[in-house]
Amino acid sequence: MNKIKYDNDILQPLREYLGNTVSLFLFALISIGSTSCSQNNTDNAVVGGDQSKSKKSQTASNHTTKKNGKVKFKAAGGTASFSLKFYEDGLKMLDENEAEITRITRTKEGKYKIKDANDRVLGYVTGNTPKFKIKDSSQQSTLFIFQRQQDGDWKLETEDVGEQLLCKIGKRDYGWKIESASKKELGKVKNENGRISIRGANGNTLFYTNDSFSGIAVVPFTLQQLTKPQQAALCAALNSESN
Repeated sequence: MNKIKYDNDILQPLREYLGNTVSLFLFALISIGSTSCSQNNTDNAVVGGDQSKSKKSQTASNHTTKKNGKVKFKAAGGTASFSLKFYEDGLKMLDENEAEITRITRTKEGKYKIKDANDRVLGYVTGNTPKFKIKDSSQQSTLFIFQRQQDGDWKLETEDVGEQLLCKIGKRDYGWKIESASKKELGKVKNENGRISIRGANGNTLFYTNDSFSGIAVVPFTLQQLTKPQQAALCAALNSESN
């Protein structure tokens, strides 16, 4: 009897020790499993986040930027009118058949050189916001001045006989309103639901684009005093500073 009691006295602590060890072992296994699941969920979240970010980046890359891409303008009926093809140092203006109308190149001095399809220099646009000058090919004569006012509106002037006001470009909730010096409405640039449209004096749509673009950079195409190459050059200058 004493021997049995002695054995029990020895075995009891052993049983307790083994019981605690097994409990610790099971706890460790549960902890490892929980950590593994948590890590897998974290990895999946990271992968999902990267994929989402990649999709957003891919979507963003589809938008036209000021340095590359193409902006297509269509007539009211949906037929092609003209397009602007942007490069790092300028743009090309193409007609409805993709033939080159003019080429605008930004020089090292920051001027916008205007050339025709035969590489002949037609003129320059110089300056920056708030004042741009449209000059002849020799750069000796300033033909037009496009200048922003303190209230955010713009005006087009000529230097033929001093600075003579030709038209005003007023900022509106819908975009821009173009008026003559006598305040007669000449046209509008409207930005509605992702579409930028150029309207005539009677409100009819002359042409429009669904491409992402700056509204003020479209304004030159409403200025009938300018030639198409001059319009494109002023557009390039305004576009480079509108983003």
